[in-house]
Order: sequence, then structure tokens, then C-alpha cells
Amino acid sequence: MLQDSPSGFRRANISAAIREIAPTAVLVRVYPERRSVTHLFESDFYRMLIDRRTEEEVARIVRRGFGKVANWRLAHDFYLPTETLYLTPEPDQNGYIPEDDHSFGLSLHRRIAIVGGECR
Repeated sequence: MLQDSPSGFRRANISAAIREIAPTAVLVRVYPERRSVTHLFESDFYRMLIDRRTEEEVARIVRRGFGKVANWRLAHDFYLPTETLYLTPEPDQNGYIPEDDHSFGLSLHRRIAIVGGECR
């Protein structure tokens, strides 16, 4: 697990921290806190069945890592292989159900930030 350090959380640790908790995760979908749910997906586009505590910890890692870069009142997807944060597609758009278009909905126009650099 992550330990708090006096220097604060570094974005470069996001993917590594998530892989410690969920080694096969490829995409993390973080919904607004009011929905109180987080989904993790594997490379085969299917949702991982994990416990609620793990979901909460992964969501905390992503939110803390990107801080104020994202509007957390909206759902966001964090793609571990490229360490990129995207705005989650709306339910009627391709990619909301990850296997729809086999892209996880990762479109450049939805990109919010990349670990170690800003996009918007």
C-alpha cells in the first residue's frame, strides 16, 4: 500500500500503486463520489470483480494523483498503460461499455491529463 510522505503524492506512482492492489487492471473508471462506485477493467474489456474497499482505495489513488486537474463531479477513466486520464464517455457513446469499440472509449478529445504532464 501507499504511504503518505511529507513531499506529497507523486503522479508517477499512480499506475504502480494500482497494480499493487489490482495487478491485472488496465482501466479504472472513477465515478463521482455521490455514486460511490469505481470499476476496474482488464485488458479483455471485462470488469474485474473486486471488493468495495479495493474500489475505494483505487479511486482515492486516482483522485489524489490528478487532484484539481479533473472535474470529479464527472466520471473519468484512468488508462494504466499510457498513464492517461480521460473523461468517461456518456452512456449513449461508444466506449461507455468498454467492449463496444475495443478502445475503452479512449479518444484524444476526451483526454484530460497525462502523468507527468498536463493536457488541457
